[in-house]
Amino acid sequence: MLPGVGGFEYLFIAILIIIFVGPKDLPSVIRTFGKYFGKLKNFTREFKSSINEFAKESGVDDVKSSIEKAKPINLTEEITNSINETIKKTTDSDKINENDK
Repeated sequence: MLPGVGGFEYLFIAILIIIFVGPKDLPSVIRTFGKYFGKLKNFTREFKSSINEFAKESGVDDVKSSIEKAKPINLTEEITNSINETIKKTTDSDKINENDK
């Protein structure tokens, strides 16, 4: 199904097809549409498989798998930890300076 096209739109399209094509020629039009849709579907399947085969041959799959295996970085957590460590170091150094006085 097409995104953004609901049931009413499909019904409207069906009514327009029946009006313009006519009920007599409708089965042959649907058959022809189905043939071309099947050819298009086969073409896209072949194209996708050839792209995937090319990716395997060129080593793109290895790069993709290594990227997927890499540990994701939680930037928010990293920043929070860095800030907490900085605050802790600052308060520790302040305590040491107070003890020296």
